[in-house]
Amino acid sequence: MSNTLKTHLHFLWAALLKQQQMGAIVPSTRFLVDQMISPVPEDYGGQIIELGAGSGALTKRLAARCPHAQILACEINRSLARVNRSNLAAAGLGSARVQVVADSAENMLAGLCGKGKERPKFVISGIPLGNLDNEKSQAIIDAVRETLRPGGMFIQFQYFLADWRKIRARFARMRTVPVFLNLPPAFVYYAQK
Repeated sequence: MSNTLKTHLHFLWAALLKQQQMGAIVPSTRFLVDQMISPVPEDYGGQIIELGAGSGALTKRLAARCPHAQILACEINRSLARVNRSNLAAAGLGSARVQVVADSAENMLAGLCGKGKERPKFVISGIPLGNLDNEKSQAIIDAVRETLRPGGMFIQFQYFLADWRKIRARFARMRTVPVFLNLPPAFVYYAQK
């Protein structure tokens, strides 16, 4: 069985077992991933945070696109975090500059806000905010805003526009781009602090 098929089956199984944690039953397509990472310059050398990294479709593409960046990918599902690490290693990207953490976004973001720590310029998220209750999704959005450096960008995808107002209320500027060549079609929010 091919590695891609194994990854897709693992993702589907995780989606069936942990429906609230998962936003889809298959990993993001390359069209969605391309749209999400497009604002990040290829020569960017700072820290990038990825929330809801899943099996690593975005993590792997981001690591290949930005070879000088320090990437910290967070995935609450331990099994998917292991698959992500394995996929990165298989692609020759399992280096010290790409770290996959099996934890909640709230816990990981809280650890990044300490005094004297470098704040990331980009936080990219695939967390299914629409599956979370209002209080939890708002807490994640607030934590992302607190974590970002001034002028930093929060990139979030969703399958519907229900969280648009929550994000817009916390960021100075925001635009939304549809991605029709994803299954299901998605929207990418670009929110700048």
